[in-house]
Amino acid sequence: MEQLRYTSEDRSFRRLMGCMAALLLLFYMVCPAAPVRWNDLYNSYGKILIIAMAAIYFYKCRFKGCIEVRIVIIYAIWVFITRLLNTDLYLQNELDLVISRILCCVIFPVGMLLEPDERSKLLDFIIAVSCAFFLATGLMAVYACVFGVYFYVPPENVVFGIDNNYMFNTYTYIVPWGTNRTIAAVWFYYGWCMMAYEFFHCKNKLWRIPICVAWFCFHLIMAFSFCRSLMLAISVNVGMLLILLGIKYIKVKKIAVKAVIIVLITALSLPVTFQSFEVLRSASASVYNSLDTDIERIADEYMANSFVEKTQDNGQSFEDPRDMKKSVSNISNRGEIYASVIPTIKLDPMRLLIGKYSDKIMDIPNLFQSFPYYHMHNMFLHVLMLTGVIGLLLVLAFTVLMVIKMIRVFFSNHPLAGMDIKVLTLPISGIFIYSLLELILFTASSDDRSVTDFRELFFFLIAGIFLSYYYQIFPPKAKK
Repeated sequence: MEQLRYTSEDRSFRRLMGCMAALLLLFYMVCPAAPVRWNDLYNSYGKILIIAMAAIYFYKCRFKGCIEVRIVIIYAIWVFITRLLNTDLYLQNELDLVISRILCCVIFPVGMLLEPDERSKLLDFIIAVSCAFFLATGLMAVYACVFGVYFYVPPENVVFGIDNNYMFNTYTYIVPWGTNRTIAAVWFYYGWCMMAYEFFHCKNKLWRIPICVAWFCFHLIMAFSFCRSLMLAISVNVGMLLILLGIKYIKVKKIAVKAVIIVLITALSLPVTFQSFEVLRSASASVYNSLDTDIERIADEYMANSFVEKTQDNGQSFEDPRDMKKSVSNISNRGEIYASVIPTIKLDPMRLLIGKYSDKIMDIPNLFQSFPYYHMHNMFLHVLMLTGVIGLLLVLAFTVLMVIKMIRVFFSNHPLAGMDIKVLTLPISGIFIYSLLELILFTASSDDRSVTDFRELFFFLIAGIFLSYYYQIFPPKAKK
């Protein structure tokens, strides 16, 4: 397996790629706060910066790199080809989709270009800025949620809190920057995971105090997102952390006994962690109900009458009224979406070969559903609809390769495989879990304010940094 190799002469190139990657990630972070101004900047300076970064990268690196990098590049090329095959010969319809795939191609290998100290500093910088921003965002959203208010933040007066009854609101949830809760939850999930990373990564142990405070805040924010797919991901992540800690600190001579203890502790942690979100909401409700607050719950105007009557009689509970058993049985109403795949292919078999326009993907599937959905609620099915079988095989290959490498690093005894490096598997695994039920990777973003967003780009940055450590721990065999 061929990897990128650079000499000291390429330090300026490496650092340029790192700086451009950081600038673009922070640029996309601004989109929810000022979407109109952001879109104007993207259509001018943003596209220029992306094309410039891609031109510099491919001029220097060509198609070199590990197999995962090549798969992402080939996938981007295939997306471009399928747009042409769908008659978008001048890219008048999906130019931004193609640009977004190119951007992922050049963000992904940045971690593998940098030296260990450089990639560590890059990640620390992005974590510091993004987590501070999303922590403030989340706390404002929780305030609006708990106190039943909504307010608008300049410069574009983007809303925090529920200010419409577009959905039948039977429970109160966070609405940060006017963003759907299942989309915004990924921001706070990244914050949760990155606090775990920084807890083990920081050299000055005093930093662990504010890190733990922020970690708890992100856990609280996740509780009010009501995003059960990411709550499940966090539960799995807690189990992974307990496995790592158990392997390191449980001193039992017999390996079988140690393994049984770790498995039992991990199995117990899953329901406990998932239930912790309900406990946090209940505790918040108790605190709120005990306060003599003068804040008028203006957002209750947009809640269902049954919700308002219940809270007036019994006080706030912030409980999740959705039936878990029913949600599991029909995959939260996603069963009919998945069932529409076969009849859709029968009516439009060319999708298997050339895919479809992004805005046309759901036209046929919605004929077989009781409610019109905006996407397939599954990364692999949506990729199939967008790019056909070839695109699906590329994404499956990428996923399988990443999972195998994550398992190898997770259980490695190599000196370079420290706790902080192993913790990088948490957000990657969590996003794969989330991708089984939502869209985030390899397709147009479900947040229609931008074709790709901070969530996808940050995933590829972390994945690239993880792979850089993987190839240090398991160097590829040299070709004879």
